[in-house]
Amino acid sequence: MSDHHPNPKRSKTIRDFFKRNNEESTSMHSNPSLPPPICEEQPHSESQRVESESLRAESQRANFDQEVDTNSLERDPGLRPQIDTFPPNQRDNVRRAYILLGPCQPKLKEYPSHLEGKQMRQFKGSWYNQYPWLEYSVHKDKVFCFPCFLFDIDPSHKTFTIEGFRNWRRVGGKECAFLTHVGIINSPHHFAIQKWMDLKNPTHHIDRVVQPPQEVAKNRLRLTTTIEAIRYLANQGMAFRGDDESHDSFNRGNFIELVKAFARMNEEVEKVVLQNAPLNAQYISHKIQKEILNIYANKVRKRIRNEIGEDGKFCILVDEALDDSKKEQMAIIIRFVSCDGHIRERFFDIVSVHDTNSSTFKSDICKVFSKHSLLVSNMRGQGYDGASNMRGEWSGLQALFLNDCPYAYYIHCFAHRLQLALNAAAKEVGLVWRFFSMLNNIVNFVGAFAKRHSELKLTRQAEIEDFLATGRLGTGKGANQIRCLQRPGTTCWGSHFSSIRSLIDLFGATKTLLKDISHNGPTAQFHGEAEGIKISMLSFDFVFALNLLDKTMGFTDFLCQELQRKSQDIVSALNLVASTKMELDELRNNGWDDFIQSVRSFCEKHEISMPDMGTRHTMGTGRSCQQKDCITVEHYYHMDVFNEVIDYQLEE
Repeated sequence: MSDHHPNPKRSKTIRDFFKRNNEESTSMHSNPSLPPPICEEQPHSESQRVESESLRAESQRANFDQEVDTNSLERDPGLRPQIDTFPPNQRDNVRRAYILLGPCQPKLKEYPSHLEGKQMRQFKGSWYNQYPWLEYSVHKDKVFCFPCFLFDIDPSHKTFTIEGFRNWRRVGGKECAFLTHVGIINSPHHFAIQKWMDLKNPTHHIDRVVQPPQEVAKNRLRLTTTIEAIRYLANQGMAFRGDDESHDSFNRGNFIELVKAFARMNEEVEKVVLQNAPLNAQYISHKIQKEILNIYANKVRKRIRNEIGEDGKFCILVDEALDDSKKEQMAIIIRFVSCDGHIRERFFDIVSVHDTNSSTFKSDICKVFSKHSLLVSNMRGQGYDGASNMRGEWSGLQALFLNDCPYAYYIHCFAHRLQLALNAAAKEVGLVWRFFSMLNNIVNFVGAFAKRHSELKLTRQAEIEDFLATGRLGTGKGANQIRCLQRPGTTCWGSHFSSIRSLIDLFGATKTLLKDISHNGPTAQFHGEAEGIKISMLSFDFVFALNLLDKTMGFTDFLCQELQRKSQDIVSALNLVASTKMELDELRNNGWDDFIQSVRSFCEKHEISMPDMGTRHTMGTGRSCQQKDCITVEHYYHMDVFNEVIDYQLEE
């Protein structure tokens, strides 16, 4: 046996698991004469703490520089892409990378000059010192605002962010364009400057400030109160602001009044909100309200996106309209089949568009899709109205999407088509057009004053009591409700049917009210208006159209309501349209006798004279030269009105 033993392996120490960073550490470990590093905790001075924070900030900047390659970023402000063109999850990194680079301020020996008015003017390099935020584009010979480029995404501020500024004669003086851009203390430029400084100096961020736990708890309670108030108002669809939100106002709006209610119900809340909150607290500001609302909206959209599925197919419904501020708003609705096999229809977004071109619509819709990872290739249907910018065969919105996805079939909105059919019937038949014109006059005249509303209700109440006493009306839960005349809407054709139904129910009371005003009205003008409306309302033409449209629109109103159901599918919709056409066709072929009998009963009930149906129908003033056809009164109302109204609806 040999006495020679192999050298045992050196046992590892904790230093073996770390890589040596520099020569100094290497020499320290290799030189045994150096004292070992001190591991005991030593109190840090203020200067050491600041130095540590600075080193950490530099380390963070280095990490950001690694995430976004600053060498690949376009420096020229006239050529670089806007921040909103980058993916949302990369925009902060891009901002940090540009902040590391700083504003683009090239210093040239001589800047290009051009004629402005009668003088040659050019950019001056000294403006960099006066306006540190200024950037100069060599390519465009224009100046831009560096912080506004980073943080101001408002499309209304384009001069110093997208287009560039070069009107040098407006620099300096009382109306300096640079000072106008800077604006007052709460201008968008100042907000952008503040965000620039915050992102530039991480040690000054609010999350770096150490707060006592009690203060943190108070801030959380304030924010929780705001969140719950916003959640309630948003869920109820109620307005937030009031006409006067000042401290001496009796009603400061729904939002602040709801916060007051929470404070009255909880002493802890009362101690930290409203007048008991710090003066610089912004938890009830309009900006915070909008941010929280936007968070809620994004959470709802995320929920809808998850319902669609990762590779789920969907359809879109799009319509646009002017709001009260005269801005064009485009609503986007998504229709899809959920994972459990049910048809879902969800309001997804509303977008403000600057024009109504089909290309603009498509661009804005695609932006919404891209933001929520929805692919145009997964679209399987489009539903719009019949406007040319929507249904155009070559350049309409449906054609643009079909070019990208041939399976995104376009279907004209059934509700819009139904309204077009009813509009056609109203415009083509003169008697129907005159009826709706007179219907508007009746509703406007009766609803002009609150006193007339009250008199109409009292007259209707007395009429109901008389009918109940004589047994002409039955009783029951919800029966014999006293209503008012309903005004027909200009865009919603379904409201016309409700207006017709209300006039039929209140026909007797309305006739009595008009008769009373024509005899006992306060002025001769009211006498004449009431008498003229009463004569038109009691004419047989008006009564005939009233009963005819009540009959036909009863069918179409049911169809209109069914077509607006969220769970409606194409097969059921086609079946409903077919059944409605069959009912209208049956009414046209076999319903005349029953209909004219109902009109006769209506005339007898309200003491309206009915013409002899067997006599000759006269046209115009009754002169023989104006009579083209020798037809009876019954033939005119049957063929030229009854059948024609139904035919127009069937054709559409």
